[in-house]
Amino acid sequence: MIHAPSAASFVLRRLGPADAAQYRALRLAGLRAFPHAFRPAVEEALEQPLSWAEKRLATKGEYWFGAFDGIELVGAICLRTQEGAKIRHSASLNALVVDPERQREGIGAALVAHLIAFARELGFIRQLTLTVHDGNSGAVNLYERFGFRQFGLEPDAFLHDGAYYAKQHRQLSLLTS
Repeated sequence: MIHAPSAASFVLRRLGPADAAQYRALRLAGLRAFPHAFRPAVEEALEQPLSWAEKRLATKGEYWFGAFDGIELVGAICLRTQEGAKIRHSASLNALVVDPERQREGIGAALVAHLIAFARELGFIRQLTLTVHDGNSGAVNLYERFGFRQFGLEPDAFLHDGAYYAKQHRQLSLLTS
């Protein structure tokens, strides 16, 4: 596993409902800049009220983290856990978004590293999974640097601008990495 770049220019912390306005703005900026990389369309996300973001950041079993430059939220990520004795060992990395103006500063890598470390600290998670749209080479490269390996490909999972894209399913074992 690689180590994330120094987070000297930003601070990582847990997000909550009080961060909803900044989270919503960051998400919308990401959807506008990279519509091919995210599942919802910007138009759909614009219809979601602030209360939707507040509820999302307070959902039981989801751990949201943000990267802040001063008081400005510049990146976010979610660890989604599962209930039930038979499946609680597997969690997923979701909703990674970095301010389009702050790409390539190590924010995404720092958030992924933080999420992996947090998942390990929980003590019961053995593996992390995620999905990424095929062709999103920046995200694929980031996840591969952390050891996420593809285990499946879902054809035609995503429609954007009249073209269909496959969705990669990736997994990281926390036992071997």
